[in-house]
Amino acid sequence: MENMKIQHTIYLLLGFLLSSCGEDRSGEYYALIEDKMWIEETMQKNYLWNKDMPIIEKESEYFTEPATFFKKLLSKEALDGKGDSYSYIEEIETTNEARAISLNRQSTYGMEFELMRDPLQGTTHNMARILYVLPGSPAEAAGIKRGDWLTTIGKNYITTDNAKQLLNGGANSFARDRIVTTEDGNLIWQAVDTVSITPSIQMEISPFLINTVYQVNGQKIAYFVYNEFATGPQNESNETAYMEQMEQIFHQFKKEKPDAFILDLRYNPGGFLSCAQVLGSLLVPAEGLGKDFIKLQFNEQSSPQTINYTFDTQYADANLNLNKIYILTSRYTASASEAIINGLIPYMGKENVIVIGEQTVGKNVAMSSFKDERFNFVIWPVIAYVYNSNDESDYSKGFTPQYILDERGLISPWYPMGDEREYFLRNTISLITTGTMPDLPTDNEDEPETQVLMSSLSTRSLPGIRIK
Repeated sequence: MENMKIQHTIYLLLGFLLSSCGEDRSGEYYALIEDKMWIEETMQKNYLWNKDMPIIEKESEYFTEPATFFKKLLSKEALDGKGDSYSYIEEIETTNEARAISLNRQSTYGMEFELMRDPLQGTTHNMARILYVLPGSPAEAAGIKRGDWLTTIGKNYITTDNAKQLLNGGANSFARDRIVTTEDGNLIWQAVDTVSITPSIQMEISPFLINTVYQVNGQKIAYFVYNEFATGPQNESNETAYMEQMEQIFHQFKKEKPDAFILDLRYNPGGFLSCAQVLGSLLVPAEGLGKDFIKLQFNEQSSPQTINYTFDTQYADANLNLNKIYILTSRYTASASEAIINGLIPYMGKENVIVIGEQTVGKNVAMSSFKDERFNFVIWPVIAYVYNSNDESDYSKGFTPQYILDERGLISPWYPMGDEREYFLRNTISLITTGTMPDLPTDNEDEPETQVLMSSLSTRSLPGIRIK
C-alpha cells in the first residue's frame, strides 16, 4: 500500500512537471514541493494510522503550505471514527532569541483561566475565572487570586476574540466581579475592583506548584501538585533538570513517611514520556521497580513494533512504596497524566488508584517529533498506542472518577491551591481520614450553569505523550 502511494505521487508529479510548457523546470518545482514530499514519506513510514492516510489526488496539493498539506494526511477513521485530532505541525522560529523560548515558555501574566459565558445568564458577557496564579508573576503582583472573575481587559469586555490578551501582552488593568446572594436568595453580579497589572514577562514555568505534607487526625498526608510533564526550563527532550528536581522532592516526601499520597493532576495536560517514567517509578509499589510501566505499540511496518518502558530502579531510594494513591483530575487531565493512572493500576489494583474529580480527556496515544534541517518546521504525528503491563489501553474516552467533583459550579470562594479548605483537597483529606466526603454533589438549583468557551490550559495542551 505504501509503495503504491509513493509511486502514485511520483507519477503524478512527473506528469505535472513534463507538462510545463516544454521547459525543464524540474529543479524549480522540486524546490517548491520537497517539504511536502518529505512530510508524506515520513508519515507513510511512522504514522500510527498510515493505512488510513488519504491519498493526495491533485498535484496542486503539493504546492500548499506545509501545515495545510500535513492536515490533509491525517486519518479520518482513527479513534473509532472520530479522526485524528492529535497530530500537529509546529513552526520553528528563525531568530536565536525566539528559538531559545520554546512553544510553552512564552511571555505570560502567570495565570491560568477558563473563559465562560455568564453563568447567571443575566448578560451576554463572557467572564474569565482564574484557576491558579504562578508565584513571582505579574498576576500575583497585581493581587489576582484563584477563583477571581475577570470581566474586562482595560475598558473592553472579554470576548472569545480578545481573550488571548489574558495570556500575554501589554494590558494595564483587569476588572474583577463576584457572584453574591441577595437577601431574597437570588444570585447577582457585584463589581469588586479594577486591578492594575504590568506587561507580561518571560518566566520559568515550573511544573511543581505545591509539594507539602499535612498532619490531619494523626495521619501524614503528602500533597503534590504537578502541572506538566516538562523536562526543564525550555522543555526540550534532552533536558533533565525537572526530573532531577522531582527526585529530590520525593526524597523529602520519603523522609516524612506519609500515610497517604495525593497527586493533583487537575491542570496537567501531559508532556514527555521520560517525565512520566520518573514519576511512575517514584509512586509504584517498590516490588514494581524494574517491571513494565507502559508499552508502546507502533504501526505494522515499524521495527521494533513494540517498546516497553519499565519503572526505573535508579529511583529506588526516593520511591515511596505506595499501595494506594489519590489522583485529582479534571477535563484537562490528559496523555502522560492518564498514562500514570493506567500504568499504576496493574500494581496497585484499580480500587487503590482512586480518581477524584472530572472525567479525563482520553489520550491513549504517543507521538514523536520529526525534523529535516532543510525546513523550518517539526511534525508531531501520532506513532503509537499506549498500553499498561496488562495490555490495557481502554481509556480513549477518559478515566471515570470513583468520586465526581466539579469546582466549576461553586459560588463559594475558591481557596488557594494547597489550602486545606480548598474544595478538592478538603474532600480528599476527609475521604482519607474519615472515609467520607462532605461536599459530594447534590441537586442544587442555586448553582450557576457554566459553559466553558476556552481555557488557557488548552493553549499549551500537548496532544499525546511526547516520546522525544
